[in-house]
Amino acid sequence: MRTLFFAVLLILSGFIAGEAAGDQPVPVIFDTDMMGDVDDVGAVAVLHALEDQGDLQTLAMGMSGKNPWSPLCLDSLNCYFNRPNIPIGMPKGPALNKPSRYAQTVATEFPGKLTEADKLPDAAILYRKILAKQPDRSVVMISVGQLTNFRNLLKTKPDEYSPLSGAELVKKKVKTWVCMGGKIPEGREANLVNDGPAAAYAINNWPTPVVFSGFEIGFKIMTGAKLRGLKGKSPVRRAYQLYNGLNNRQSWDQTAVLYAARGLDGGLSDYWDLETEGYMHVNPDGSNVWRKSPNKPHAYLVQKTDPKKIAAAIEEMMMRKPRPAK
Repeated sequence: MRTLFFAVLLILSGFIAGEAAGDQPVPVIFDTDMMGDVDDVGAVAVLHALEDQGDLQTLAMGMSGKNPWSPLCLDSLNCYFNRPNIPIGMPKGPALNKPSRYAQTVATEFPGKLTEADKLPDAAILYRKILAKQPDRSVVMISVGQLTNFRNLLKTKPDEYSPLSGAELVKKKVKTWVCMGGKIPEGREANLVNDGPAAAYAINNWPTPVVFSGFEIGFKIMTGAKLRGLKGKSPVRRAYQLYNGLNNRQSWDQTAVLYAARGLDGGLSDYWDLETEGYMHVNPDGSNVWRKSPNKPHAYLVQKTDPKKIAAAIEEMMMRKPRPAK
């Protein structure tokens, strides 16, 4: 009964629109920092596994930070999974830059097509270019890092790609944004706090439904140790080895990717419930609080099943070998 109740709420709130996700691949734009933590790498592995299975189609990717090795690491992963042509962008203005335990080594040991981060387009402009070509209310945005690019996208002006402002273009083309961010009911979480002004602007002004996978969801889902058994050279395995010696790590970012691909049509109702009453308020310092009123098109994941069950499903996708090259 509760599953049906939430499905009705989703429809009424606009979280489900058009074709069900299971009928055709969900078109996604994926935005990551891929600097400090390693769950970004796990999320990219899950994304490619889901694309291999026909659940989603990756239209573009963006780096939300400015570590010059991060986009090269992301490109290495895309090339390893035989999708070398996914366009990548990064912020051209101010953005977080922090060291990474794995990005440079992975990019060096698994060289891809990209050789210089400076040659990448502005992520916000890349997103405009991609969104302008898509059907209305079709694209699912996924963020697993700072919200610098999302703020910048909303503030873009009409250009060669679209006569619409950034906010108007998002409202017209984006179906839902799935955001790994925030602590619920309240607190401070890195993806929001590390660029607080961007997080506050993006979340408080986003014109389409938003689903939050909060810190508390991925915190209990531990993955990575099984990568020890992965045969052959793998940038995913190497990243976890460099980060923590192939021990388990929380799976915050993987949950957002999985939900974006399979959850928006109710397909993961055995994993998580959704709370749709109220909205996420973000302060300029990036701290957040879930307020019960007024209602906005915001929702957050609520743990429903044993996190170990979800971890097993995520880790199986992280272990997948690349599909054959076309």
